[in-house]
Amino acid sequence: MRNGFNSGYQANPELNQDIFFQSEEHLSLDLISVVEQVAATAIRTNDWITVIGGNRDVIAALVQAGVSRGRIRWVVGRDADQREWATEQALLAGTSSVVLSWLEHLTPRAQQRLKMASKVSATQSYIFNDIPSLAPLH
Repeated sequence: MRNGFNSGYQANPELNQDIFFQSEEHLSLDLISVVEQVAATAIRTNDWITVIGGNRDVIAALVQAGVSRGRIRWVVGRDADQREWATEQALLAGTSSVVLSWLEHLTPRAQQRLKMASKVSATQSYIFNDIPSLAPLH
């Protein structure tokens, strides 16, 4: 837990609730459930599924869950500042049904800005601190 916040944040505007993911182990399990939720959302909408940061395993998991690769917009970003900016822009644009983003060390101000952008645009957002490993840990 950093600065009073856990390692991941999800804003669901329909339920108006905040959910925080805690440990890396919990994050991997939650990412699997997030991927399932994203796939269910993708069926109901024609908007983008935007992934900022992350890795190829995340994209592969989304495709395996049934999200069309043509609907996934993957933004890598050179550094944390670019990924943070891209996340805010993806939320404010309102062209994505879901934004998945991997950001590290968000300030409370940045977290608040992303929460507000998610609420204003009615876009589901999932913010993680650690890039997940979907492979089983031995």
